[in-house]
Amino acid sequence: MDANEASDWKPSRPLARGNAAEQILEDLRARILSGTLARGSRLPSETKLAEAYGVSAATVREAIRGLTTSKLIEVRHGSGAFVTAHPDRVLADSLQAVIQIERISVAHVLGVLGALNTYAAEQAAVNGTDEQLDDLEAAADALDQTASGQDASTALLRFLAALAMASGNPLLMTLCGFLAGLQVRLAKERSGGMLDRKVTSRLSKDRRRVLQAIRARDAEAALAAARAYQERSMKVVLNLPAVESTTG
Repeated sequence: MDANEASDWKPSRPLARGNAAEQILEDLRARILSGTLARGSRLPSETKLAEAYGVSAATVREAIRGLTTSKLIEVRHGSGAFVTAHPDRVLADSLQAVIQIERISVAHVLGVLGALNTYAAEQAAVNGTDEQLDDLEAAADALDQTASGQDASTALLRFLAALAMASGNPLLMTLCGFLAGLQVRLAKERSGGMLDRKVTSRLSKDRRRVLQAIRARDAEAALAAARAYQERSMKVVLNLPAVESTTG
């Protein structure tokens, strides 16, 4: 049922003393992230929310603005506020904020991605379907076939996404997707705005060893091969012409 049509809609808990708008925002945010307010559903009207929480429409409007800024909802004039939260986007925005606020270094970002990709390779050897491993091999082929002088970033992202997908772990896919995109962006910035085929070709043999171990369903070998690949990958990126030492 559309949330706006639920006549018995009530707050999760009575508001305590303090910032009412912030409490309303957190209540609605929790409902969205838990799936109680599903993606695509419409929030109750400002009037209904104000009545339910016992506050003014202006207070509700402030909470709605906060949800909009957090990209959890979208206000469509004449139609109302709709839940638009997507796990990938929510997580990516949160991680990006942490990276900027804490001034996380390039090496730290690449180190975390390396650990995740290593785990993904190990899991892919165990959980990857034949179709997923075919996709991974096709992605490796496409990356190796990128012509010299062309931007290889899309092909590299495809390979890393296929590796994460073969792990069978949705959270791992989301985390790897965000950090892989960040790694590619950093590499492009360091190499003049384009990730040249010459850069990715340095790691071709390492990628093939990872793929071979996964194909053999040898989790231990896949883990070792992926670790070696990530160590070399970090050295390649960090040895590109220096830019800012942080991603923020």
